[in-house]
Amino acid sequence: MNSQDTTPFFSVIIPTYNRAGSIGEAIQSVLSQTFTNFEVIVVDDGSTDDTKEIVLEIVEGDDRTRYIHQQNQERSAARNNGIALAKGTYICFLDSDDMYMANHLAAFHSCILDQTDPIRIYLSYAFGEVPFVPETDEPLELILKTAICSQQVCLHREILQKHLFNVKLRIGEDQELWVRIVEEYPLTKTNQHTVVIRDLGDRTVTILNTRVYIENLRLKQELINNDVEGRIRPEWGRFVLSAAYFRLAQSHLSNNQFIHFYYNLTRSILLSPKVYLKEKLKLLLIPWL
Repeated sequence: MNSQDTTPFFSVIIPTYNRAGSIGEAIQSVLSQTFTNFEVIVVDDGSTDDTKEIVLEIVEGDDRTRYIHQQNQERSAARNNGIALAKGTYICFLDSDDMYMANHLAAFHSCILDQTDPIRIYLSYAFGEVPFVPETDEPLELILKTAICSQQVCLHREILQKHLFNVKLRIGEDQELWVRIVEEYPLTKTNQHTVVIRDLGDRTVTILNTRVYIENLRLKQELINNDVEGRIRPEWGRFVLSAAYFRLAQSHLSNNQFIHFYYNLTRSILLSPKVYLKEKLKLLLIPWL
């Protein structure tokens, strides 16, 4: 960052908890950006491993970086605390097991400069285990149908002064926030893949954790039920619930819970047969193979 700059263009917030094995690569991916007017805020959510030592060794002598330690409060609280400390005009996020491509911030910067009204949410695309991405210009449809990770977005700080992560949610907290935001602000896509999503074996969402998919289904139902203005089209709602029941069915099958598997798969098919049709047909055959 230029020494004459007093306000960074971007603040990158990295929440972390016991990620000593991956936090270094995450931070280095930010420090290696081709666009350099940024700050990095690492919010350690009460790690008990060597995360602190690794972070401090990496950021020593780099005035673009700050390390913050807090008692364990989960990632939404860590992100909110980072937002409160951020100095940047725009705020980005990065999970401590994922990475930015070197042009990530440059792509956002270029996209922002193209806007006459830059106070909006910006979206990049990701490599890795990324689910179905609908071809649509409807921001709400895109957010409802896609698990957009926090590391894929960039927001003007004014937006996050009004809307924060819901600390009561452990699953889908990012999607719930995006839904609230696009009610008021436009969404713009960079149309570039600049984020690397990595599965290092300890992500919150794992097919074996049925509770995660039950909470995901509950959140989707609440988002639809709370839409008193009717912004969510009926076909979008059916898609979202069908996909949620399908993922829950997958989880039950992985845990050999066949009654629950068939019940949730049936619910998914009845809501919207075409959603993941090929996958549903394959799933129906697995118990008999």
